[in-house]
Amino acid sequence: MEQNQQSQPPVFNPQGPAQQPDPQFQPRVNARPMLEPVQAVKICLKKFFDFTGRARRSEYWWFVLFVMIVSMVFNFIGAIFPMVNILGLIVSLVLTIAQLAALTRRLHDTGRSGWWVLVYGLFMLVTYGALAAILAPVASELMAEGDQMALVELMANAVMDSPVAAAVMICGALATAFMAIITLIFAVKDSQWTENKYGPSPKYQ
Repeated sequence: MEQNQQSQPPVFNPQGPAQQPDPQFQPRVNARPMLEPVQAVKICLKKFFDFTGRARRSEYWWFVLFVMIVSMVFNFIGAIFPMVNILGLIVSLVLTIAQLAALTRRLHDTGRSGWWVLVYGLFMLVTYGALAAILAPVASELMAEGDQMALVELMANAVMDSPVAAAVMICGALATAFMAIITLIFAVKDSQWTENKYGPSPKYQ
């Protein structure tokens, strides 16, 4: 019975004596409201190359949704006008930088290092680089071709003609997926409610 009582966390009593419980048992008070979607996107675009500081969950995940919507729009337009596919790929690569910066700040917000994102980003660059090397020889044909089946056939032939690049792309994609799972688990965690070495909490006062 005594052991069970000792294992209980101390009770926070603001009007009690000066002695306070350990920080991990203190209540999380004065949490700021969740960011609005437009506000979150503006913050992430403003901090395009900012890999410092902290970002709360609403800031990061609203921006992730924004990037997904932009990619879907370009994919839809590219299905009608194939020449837009190259532009869509460029936009996706550019937004990826901002997303990696936001992910770094999100990990900082949970008290984790941004080196996780660096490794994740390197795998993504390897994957995209291998894909670019595969498609570069047939880029003009891809832009000119309008039939979806013909596009798939062109890409399949390009992969068969570059087995080494294809192997690198597959390995890079698998490594990227593995790192994506790890960073996803970290990114869904709540903010550290106290100040850490990356700055004050953007969520808790």
